[in-house]
Amino acid sequence: MDRLDCNRSYDCFTGSGIAEEFVAGFILEQYDNKDLTGQEIKVAIISDRQVSGYYYNAFEKQFVIRDIKPCLITVDEGEQNKNLSQVNYVIKELADFGLNSNDWIIAFGGGAVIDIAAFASALYTGKSRFIAVPTTLSSMAETSCSDKAYLNSGSRKNTASIDISQTAVFIDPKYLSTVPKKYVPNGYAQIIRYALLADFGLLTDLIELSGSSLSDIRVFLNRVYAARAAIDRKNPVLLTLGSELSEAVEGYFRFMNYSEGEALALSLFATVPDKARTALSAIYIKLGLPTELKGVSFNAIMNSLKDSYRKGSGTDRSLVCYEEKDGKGSWAIKNPSTDEALTILEDRLKKITAVSSPIASNEEGV
Repeated sequence: MDRLDCNRSYDCFTGSGIAEEFVAGFILEQYDNKDLTGQEIKVAIISDRQVSGYYYNAFEKQFVIRDIKPCLITVDEGEQNKNLSQVNYVIKELADFGLNSNDWIIAFGGGAVIDIAAFASALYTGKSRFIAVPTTLSSMAETSCSDKAYLNSGSRKNTASIDISQTAVFIDPKYLSTVPKKYVPNGYAQIIRYALLADFGLLTDLIELSGSSLSDIRVFLNRVYAARAAIDRKNPVLLTLGSELSEAVEGYFRFMNYSEGEALALSLFATVPDKARTALSAIYIKLGLPTELKGVSFNAIMNSLKDSYRKGSGTDRSLVCYEEKDGKGSWAIKNPSTDEALTILEDRLKKITAVSSPIASNEEGV
């Protein structure tokens, strides 16, 4: 079992098999050899149906043999299900199970599951301690260094957030083998964003990972976390690179047609300078990422963006843009007016979708 340097105050462990072998032991260690005779320790394990179907029985055993009482709470995976309704359901189940400050909540799944569990943990009055066991590349790259959880509302992304504090994170690379194909790009896109902003070498590592030839996930994730930390130190706003367009695409389809990673990959592809797009296209092909937005017209997404800005949700948002000066390029944070922001986003959108004909526009109700 190895420790990862996630640049946070809590421990982040990695290794094959650690999630099923060491989580329960770690929990018992937190009681500082306190005599627990007669005291019941409980763990609420929040997961989705696919992950729990594959792994719950093996994961549960470590608690049973240590007289820790487990309870499985299943939620629906996916951005479309990351909402207050599911959080409310989890809190009800936690209360029915009788969790308190002596007990633990474990998020066992991808990003949506972890956000739902973290939100519930932060709001639950029992004040149970929180552990994350991410099972996707995206959640492994993000969860270990995130200090907030986010929820969506309808077609609007990240409309609610809350501060979270993990006690520990356990990253087991074996879980990557059962990630549904649709969700694989989520991790790729996030790491591409880190690569564009801080460490181009991550692109090579990512291609090796996608081909199962990466020799050491620990070295790879430490490099990912180092890139994220460098961006954070420079300016955390840079981590929103590509978010505006990707959120518009996700929201238009109500999180159904394009995964979070596919939408972000498209937005990043549209955001890089023209001279870099050819090289990035070759990488996207190797990773199976889209370079063209399909199933919707240019005007439909543009209208969605305009509607968002008219309602004020985009007017206080900075835009991360690539700028060249004296032959050198860098990412800069701009604070454009609404019209300027929409012009920038319109130019990006043209890079990944064909501009609709007047007939198509009329059909869209434009």
